[in-house]
Amino acid sequence: MECEESLERMMRALDGELPDGEWRVLEAHLEVCDRCRARWEGLLAAEEVLQQAPLLSPPPGFVGRVMAQVDRRRARQRAFFGGLVLAAGTALLILIGVLPILWTLPGLAGLAVVVSHSGGLLLDHLVGAARLLLNSLGLLAGALLVQTLPLALCSLMTAMLLAGLWWGLLRRWQAVPS
Repeated sequence: MECEESLERMMRALDGELPDGEWRVLEAHLEVCDRCRARWEGLLAAEEVLQQAPLLSPPPGFVGRVMAQVDRRRARQRAFFGGLVLAAGTALLILIGVLPILWTLPGLAGLAVVVSHSGGLLLDHLVGAARLLLNSLGLLAGALLVQTLPLALCSLMTAMLLAGLWWGLLRRWQAVPS
């Protein structure tokens, strides 16, 4: 018997799940393998310590709080996936309903052929236009940031000061006995 196989049998023996035939094979291996015998004795000592250790019960309401958190998480997952399915179904229904109408419009079939033949050129133009738009937006954001950064910092500091004052007033009002 290999040592790895005997370790698996040791674990099953500690759990009380080792049949008699396999137990005899394990005992025979432990008689000839010093390393496995030392491991078995260590496992038995650890098992004895664990058996003697006192069991602590969870604090009151622990199970209820954990289960409430599990229920909230499951509800969020159901809501998310339900919304996703609803959105996909709605999009599919709209596509199924609108596509035949658009296909029957005069000239649309010809436009589809032209677009399919010149799709690469159209895609290049669309990518170029998108790149130009993004560069323009970046330049605009940079210019606005330089102009409005002092105003934004001043507004942030004012908001923090007002929040601190409000927090102080709330604490003072709550500390006053009624």
